[in-house]
Amino acid sequence: MNTLIKDKSDLADIEKFIPDAHILGAMQKADGIPAKEIKVISTKFSKVGKTTLDRYPNLEWVVHRGHGVDSVNLKLCKKHNVGVVTTSPNTNGCAYWIKDKLEEGRAVIFGNGPISKKVQEICDNPFVVVDSKTDMKLIKEIMANADTRNIVAAVPLNVSTKNMFNEELFEECCWINFVSISRSECHDNEGLLSALLGGNIKSAHIDTLGTNKREELLDTGSVKYYNHTSWNFLGEKNDHENLKKIIENCLENKVNNAILERQENKWFQ
Repeated sequence: MNTLIKDKSDLADIEKFIPDAHILGAMQKADGIPAKEIKVISTKFSKVGKTTLDRYPNLEWVVHRGHGVDSVNLKLCKKHNVGVVTTSPNTNGCAYWIKDKLEEGRAVIFGNGPISKKVQEICDNPFVVVDSKTDMKLIKEIMANADTRNIVAAVPLNVSTKNMFNEELFEECCWINFVSISRSECHDNEGLLSALLGGNIKSAHIDTLGTNKREELLDTGSVKYYNHTSWNFLGEKNDHENLKKIIENCLENKVNNAILERQENKWFQ
């Protein structure tokens, strides 16, 4: 009983696969959970930060049932020597959602995580990948190239990507198609509106769209907002066996492709 599974709404019948785990709904309190025994916590929506790390002093791994780790404080996890791994449950659905929205011509794909890599694998369009190492001068040249017809946002939310997709980024583009699966905070909505009105952006397919200038963007008739449904594009169900295997690997310290590795027998002060 050293595993705690939180936010169980996406895990119907998980008890059949991991019968020995403590299982909580999103609003359930952890009263009665033997905190010192918990070595692995799996989350979907709950944040993992100081409160969680202090409450579970012997925690070794966080298994996040998603692609990115926006809700996990990696800096604090590293300090507490807690490893972090994701299950990436809807990579295929998100990638095919993006592919479905692309128009003919080259795609510039921002981000190189699991979803982006899947898009690269299945994409029929010629494409260029932009990541954190790509020089801004080169990005500007790529965006301005007449062959570029699609801009794809598949970046996680962090300090450097907040408001990344703004008017300045699109200023050299002409009549392009913008497809975004990134968090709403990655979009500067006012900048997107200016780029639309200025002819830099022809059309936009946005999975998550913040409230600022949302109505104005939708009123242009060129923006489609999908209310964060891209993950379910293929109607895939969560792979409980995969989650079970990842948790077993965590308990045995045999984790593959961790977002944050933990150092066995080493505790950070």
